[in-house]
Amino acid sequence: MSELVGIIDGYKDRHGQPSDASIARAIGVPAQTLDSWRNRGIKAAPRNNEPLRKLARLTGLDYSIVATAVAVDIGLMDEMPAYSWPGEERGTG
Repeated sequence: MSELVGIIDGYKDRHGQPSDASIARAIGVPAQTLDSWRNRGIKAAPRNNEPLRKLARLTGLDYSIVATAVAVDIGLMDEMPAYSWPGEERGTG
């Protein structure tokens, strides 16, 4: 699974399973973009990082975690470091 999708799914698990469409609206991307990330993965860093910043705000995670997830997914980094969700112990990401 994509690290970015893992963050999205982690958010969904912690917030009552909101739909991908509602998350897409919240971060300002078409639902098809989120579907593409889920089914085909993210292939390159987005030219506009605002949706990633919005995802960080939505999830409560630091932007650096979301950006690192993208870097791992596109092959710029080898692995995702441990991170914690707001209100949880470190390393539960």
